[in-house]
Amino acid sequence: MSHKEKNIEIKEEEKMVNGESEIILTIGSVTIGSVRVSKRGFVALLPNGETFKTSSHDEAVNLLIRDYHLHHAS
Repeated sequence: MSHKEKNIEIKEEEKMVNGESEIILTIGSVTIGSVRVSKRGFVALLPNGETFKTSSHDEAVNLLIRDYHLHHAS
């Protein structure tokens, strides 16, 4: 049995947090994490408090999407 492909809209909203720019990613009303710019790249922040250093914005966003699908998607 094959699964029907779903398109999911991910919204990015830029906010200032503690004087630094942070991009908050949401799917519907669920926050899947955020991305911050660091001195040596980007930091992906998961809702559970874990952080991961990445070399690009896209890599950070993909990490957050993978985590969301692993733990929250049905």
